[in-house]
Amino acid sequence: MSFNGIGLKSAKGSSTSGHIQRSLASNDDRKHDKNYLSRVKKSQERLKDAKARHHKKDDTILKHVSRREVELRVSEYRDKLEEDAAMDDATIEAKCEKYRQMVLKSWEQEQEDEKLRNAYISRSKRTSEDTRDAEK
Repeated sequence: MSFNGIGLKSAKGSSTSGHIQRSLASNDDRKHDKNYLSRVKKSQERLKDAKARHHKKDDTILKHVSRREVELRVSEYRDKLEEDAAMDDATIEAKCEKYRQMVLKSWEQEQEDEKLRNAYISRSKRTSEDTRDAEK
């Protein structure tokens, strides 16, 4: 009962079944990454990729929540107009659509402003982030 020269000639009397398993200690990835720093760098890259994928999901959720907030504002505006009862449904619908466009435009402007604010990262912040990454 041997495999590639590994194992017992016979399982008889050994108190084992003779089943041979792959050694979990032999890891081919470690052979290729002999250098500790390269292994650390690869693990950090994997973490960054995972965070980037997760961040994209958060953007879609945030966008959905913002759109929902816009619709909530429009709904509240519609309720206020319907309480007056001086306007018909077509007029209320037109005013609500105009209000929706105005709120969406202001929301998009806020998003653009946020992108511009986050576009530049100062040198001191970049270097402090680089040193923190190197320490890990």
